Amino acid sequence: MQRFPLGSIDLNLLKVIYALVVKGNMTAAGAYIGLSQPAMSHALKRVRAITGDELFKKTSGGFVMTRFCTEIFPAVRRIIEDTESVMLSRLHFEPTTSHRAFRIGMNDYFSVVLMPLLVERVRSKAEHCVLEVIHMPRTGAANNRNYLPVVQEHLDDGTIDVAVMTADSFPARYRCSSLFTERRVCIMSAHNPVAKEPLSLESLLSMGHVKVTSAPSRRGWIDERLDSMGLERRVVAVVPHFSAAVAIVARSDLVAIMPESVAKLFERSHELLLLESPFAEEKQSTSMIWLAEKERDPASYWLREQISACFAEDLS
Repeated sequence: MQRFPLGSIDLNLLKVIYALVVKGNMTAAGAYIGLSQPAMSHALKRVRAITGDELFKKTSGGFVMTRFCTEIFPAVRRIIEDTESVMLSRLHFEPTTSHRAFRIGMNDYFSVVLMPLLVERVRSKAEHCVLEVIHMPRTGAANNRNYLPVVQEHLDDGTIDVAVMTADSFPARYRCSSLFTERRVCIMSAHNPVAKEPLSLESLLSMGHVKVTSAPSRRGWIDERLDSMGLERRVVAVVPHFSAAVAIVARSDLVAIMPESVAKLFERSHELLLLESPFAEEKQSTSMIWLAEKERDPASYWLREQISACFAEDLS
């Protein structure tokens, strides 16, 4: 790798890349970091000359990153945000004036349950802040040499500030706080002929199931519980999102099992029946996970407070 004397590198050029990605056009990006449009154009020419890449292509919708820019942007973002964290580490986070973008890892379940409440809450307290959801499957491994679970890698590299998910055990470099627990329910269409009779284990297993999982080969708690009983269900479809399962069940004679809070959101609009599971099961526990080193970071602490407050409300 070619090395440059540190004094020959203008780190302000990284701000130019960051601003163009965040804002999408030259004028807005310049205003974001306090540069005029001519100064932005000049800075972009300089950074293009240094990297040997165009970095951005101009389209009718604004600037679009090149492949190279897409590859380096996570590192650029970390440098900018880490620098901000160092310089402002002793300052109090002021939500009313902050323009920070908070990134939260979660799946579609938590997106539809939490995000409406969280957006409303953050807009009332920090109108300039942005909330970004990064889809976070509960299972699976990132494609790297350490084979870390996806959530761990995304927390480690700063892709997300916090994760909201059903948590397994985490190493000591993370903090994990329980948010709430809830039961799971069986859902089926209100027009399903089976709905006329009480839902028994026998009738449940006679129906086709829509399985919701981020890893199709994974045997979840339902299958493990049935295994222990010497039984199995008939899986007809496997989808990664609860919203997809709802749409399928609503127009078929199939059934799905999911957390009660997300099922209730679609109960009326999709004419669903929510039924008790005919076999015993533990309640699902939801947690918030973040890096231990961010424990005292004012902005991170503020975000975690807002998330906790949302789950303290009635999610039903």
